[in-house]
Amino acid sequence: MHETTSLHDRSNGPGEEHAVIDDPHHPIARRIGDVLRNRSPRPKMILIDDLENIEQAVRSNVRLDSLYMTEGLQLPSISDTISEYGILPTHTLSRNVVDGLFGGEKRARIFALAKAPSSAKLGDLSGTQGDIVVLDGVRLVGNIGAITRTSVGFGTAGLVLLESGLRNVFDRRLIRASRGLVFALPIVLATLDEFAEYVLTERINVGTLTAHATERLESACGVAERMAIVLGSERHGVSQELGTIANHRYAIPMSPEIESLNVSVSAGIALYERNRSIRLRT
Repeated sequence: MHETTSLHDRSNGPGEEHAVIDDPHHPIARRIGDVLRNRSPRPKMILIDDLENIEQAVRSNVRLDSLYMTEGLQLPSISDTISEYGILPTHTLSRNVVDGLFGGEKRARIFALAKAPSSAKLGDLSGTQGDIVVLDGVRLVGNIGAITRTSVGFGTAGLVLLESGLRNVFDRRLIRASRGLVFALPIVLATLDEFAEYVLTERINVGTLTAHATERLESACGVAERMAIVLGSERHGVSQELGTIANHRYAIPMSPEIESLNVSVSAGIALYERNRSIRLRT
């Protein structure tokens, strides 16, 4: 059995009893399972965990389809951001159904299904303001999510992922790691060749961060034009192909006892320096 309510009604009565879906073969449970198992690079529907991420998605004009809660959850107050959607199908799932759906992955106490936004392309970054952050071979989703948040915080034009291993940027893990900000920033999956052709055609400065570069990062303040800031994985660094097209090769000054910094830390330092250059010119 299940019950569909308006989200507004549920937010007004979080302590009310609602029928619970306790059959893993229920059409609603099967639909959620289909979304979780979908590995398409262009999914039509995505799953968004946690209220904070759902609210961020709505602020970024993502269209919600339905809302789900685990049995026994005392629903926190829903912000006006979501309740403005009016009537939203809302369902309660038993713990056993939720465990069966998510298996060994993180179990969501509250989540939503939503229509997947259109994927960003390199061309979407043309004519925009701000630098572009490029991650070359960075595959840890936690790092990508942290850099997404930092990129939004410093007003970058977008994030380009090369050899990330992700099929699409609305991966459930990345949505969580970015705290929903994956919806607030153009994030492009591209090949190295596609990116190299793009920056050469658009005449965008390319600056790489490498441990052995001789140009100190502070000098990035002197570049007035927008820049593509390239960071590689902590283990392998920036690929040789990108190194050959770089206009600038920067190093972060630090103690010789430390070989390298985490890529998300390096990204934050680089974006701070570039943001400082903007403040100095204004």
